[in-house]
Amino acid sequence: MKVTSAIIAAMCLVSLNLGYGAFYVLWSIADQAAVARSEAGGGFDPSQLLPYGNVMWVLAQLLLLAILVLDVVAIVLAIATWAGRRNVGRAAPSMPTAAPGR
Repeated sequence: MKVTSAIIAAMCLVSLNLGYGAFYVLWSIADQAAVARSEAGGGFDPSQLLPYGNVMWVLAQLLLLAILVLDVVAIVLAIATWAGRRNVGRAAPSMPTAAPGR
């Protein structure tokens, strides 16, 4: 059961990363095309730019940071779980005890 939920969580994380990557690439292409279109004429036409371009850029950077943090947390938890499973079968070394009365 735990393995299945871990696989589903990993698939969700990969999907989130791919979805963000696709969004960022498409937004970047649209933004570059809008800037080129606005500068194509004799003057600068700000109506050709994407609306809220700066806000979208800031949100894209914050989302990238959040996804990176989520990836790091997922990797750390996966390593901790893996290390914990490796040590489950091992018994802790016992300390020699002193005989009573000595």
